Amino acid sequence: MKKLPAKNEKILKVFFSFEEENEDEHRRLARMSPSKRLREFGILQERVWGRKWTHDPLVRTVKIERIKW
Repeated sequence: MKKLPAKNEKILKVFFSFEEENEDEHRRLARMSPSKRLREFGILQERVWGRKWTHDPLVRTVKIERIKW
C-alpha cells in the first residue's frame, strides 16, 4: 500500500524530458476543480504583480472618439 505524504511534506518529481513534465502537469490540472485552478492562478498572479493584483483596485480608462463625416 502506498503511503500518502503528510500535509507539510513535499514530493519531488524528476522528469527526463519537457514533454513528460508537460503531460504530468496536464494530468495534475485535469484532477483539479475549477475553483482550485482559479486559486492557483491568483497565487501566481500575486507573485508577479504583488499587492496590485489582490488589494489595489483596477483603474480602467475609457476613451471615446467621435468622427464627423
